[in-house]
Amino acid sequence: MKKTILLIAVLVALIVSAQAQTHKRTLRQERKRTAQGIRSGQITKGEALVIKKQARDVRQAKGVARADGIVGPKERAVIAQQKGQLNRTISRAKHNNRTRK
Repeated sequence: MKKTILLIAVLVALIVSAQAQTHKRTLRQERKRTAQGIRSGQITKGEALVIKKQARDVRQAKGVARADGIVGPKERAVIAQQKGQLNRTISRAKHNNRTRK
């Protein structure tokens, strides 16, 4: 019985750790996409400011959600929605035929 409980606890810890790594990787990829867009001139200064603000909002929402120690389903949904919006903003900024001068 103790072994089963210990095994379940270890598996839960591994799953939580994997989810955290996935989130860090996603944010890192979004930063790389934004930086590449700025370097190539696909993202203008104004678009870059909007993207940075949205990224800051996502980070703040995560901090608020973690503040009480538990990230609930509604908080997760809000964060996922904000991340999706950030992703769409980056994509639209890179492909809207505006270039940096």
